[in-house]
Amino acid sequence: MADFTNIPDFVVSETKGYKTLVSTFENGAEQRRRKWHSPVHSFKLQFRNRTRDEMESIKAFFVSKEGMFSVFSWENPIDAQEYIVRFKEDSLLVELIAYNIYDIRIEFVEVK
Repeated sequence: MADFTNIPDFVVSETKGYKTLVSTFENGAEQRRRKWHSPVHSFKLQFRNRTRDEMESIKAFFVSKEGMFSVFSWENPIDAQEYIVRFKEDSLLVELIAYNIYDIRIEFVEVK
């Protein structure tokens, strides 16, 4: 079972990316090298109109992982697969949009 279980709002954004090193020579020729053989996923999640308890739960989880320091598991609602991820940033933005109503945006990066 996944460590992070808060259900985000839809749309959940998923990005797949590769790491390619490109060396350019004096004559203009390029050499390309692949650093990763499979893509790394990143995810953007939004939590809109959440209660104070939900916001505190997400904040407590973020603090328990010390931002992007620790990894955890998360089930992607797009493909129902579990990924090992970390927070993309060492900061968490929480917006108070009305009395005891909060918006939170989070980004995860897959860890291989």
